Parts: sequence; C-alpha cells; structure tokens
Amino acid sequence: MSILKPHGRLSLCADFVREGSRLADIGTDHGYLPIALCQIGKIPSAIACDINPLPLRSAEENIAKFGLSKMIKTRLSDGLKALALDEVDDIVIAGMGGELIRDILAAAPWVKDEAKHLVLQPMTHHDDLIRWLYENGFDIERQAAVRDDGKAYTVLSTRFTGDKTDCDLYTAIVGKLDPRDENSRGFLSRSLQNLRNKSKGDQSLLPVVQQLEEALYEAE
Repeated sequence: MSILKPHGRLSLCADFVREGSRLADIGTDHGYLPIALCQIGKIPSAIACDINPLPLRSAEENIAKFGLSKMIKTRLSDGLKALALDEVDDIVIAGMGGELIRDILAAAPWVKDEAKHLVLQPMTHHDDLIRWLYENGFDIERQAAVRDDGKAYTVLSTRFTGDKTDCDLYTAIVGKLDPRDENSRGFLSRSLQNLRNKSKGDQSLLPVVQQLEEALYEAE
C-alpha cells in the first residue's frame, strides 16, 4: 500500500503533531491526516472525529483500505464533546473558521491542561482565535504559514499555561509569524488587505493598518 502524503495545510498540521502522541483529529473528513501520521510511525494511535456521519464513513473506509483499523478509531462527535481527557495527547482542529474553533475549545474545559497540545488551522478569523487563546491562558509556541491551492493559511501550535495575556489587534493578526518568511508575508499581506477594507468603515483601525504596513515594509 502506498504512503499517503498530505500537502499544504494538512502537511503543516502533520509537522506540528508531536512524535509519539495519541491524536484526535477533529473534523477529520476523509481521515487522511491520522492515516498519514500512523503510516510513517509518528503516532501510535488516533481518534478520527467528525460531526457528520457521511465523512466519518468515508474516513472508516479509507482507514480500512490502508489497514489501520486497529490504530485509528472513528467517532461521531460535535467538536470535542465525545472525547475524554485521558484519551488523547495532541488535538488537531483544521479546516474550520477561527470562531468555530474558538467555540469548540471553549466548550471543552479539559483542554486547559498543560499536557495537551493543540494544533489549530483556522480558515478565517485567525485573529479572533489568537485573541481568545491569549486571553484564556494559552500560549502560542509556534506558528507558521503555508500556501495551499493559491491561498495562504496559518497553523498554530499551542498549549495551556494558565497565564492570561491581553491581546491587541496587531498581536492577534501577526501572532508568532515572521514577516521575513515568504509564506508568512503572503498571509499577512492578505490580512492587511482585509484590514484596509474594514478601515474604510472604521477609521479606528487605521493605526493598526499603518503598524502592519511598516512591519511588512521593514521585512522586505
């Protein structure tokens, strides 16, 4: 059987998962991420979760096709609600809006555990997610950007520390991204354009627009 190789967003998520961790993949869709990680031996087991039965059935079929039914279990779950504290070490939530990811985490207080590692890939509203993380005692240990099908996305590696931090809009937009990195610069440039559009109706955003413009200019 061939080795499944995720690309783009999922590849970066796979890179962020810790070696040897028990994984929960939330919104697993076809189950490709846990399949790929089990195939290369990076993780010993996974629970592939989805809120909808149809994609979960697709994941089950793919898991069986790759001979990984003993390592990867599927579970119908609304976010993290069908999981227990002691079942997993790393949690991937990818391919959803930042506001939905925020709500999923807020509904599962057990993720506020220093032993749990979260890999988050918001499709939109990444700044809302980052602000919530900082203000609720999570630290962003690592963040990177990647291009996928012509668009730039970001992935966050985060865990709970208990240290709550005020987060202004600029920090929420930039996070831990390095504007000198090509993919990060592309992602932040798109964020800047969105912010410029919003500032047409809200001039209070103009100082943040200028701050982000300066950061990108200095990084060139």
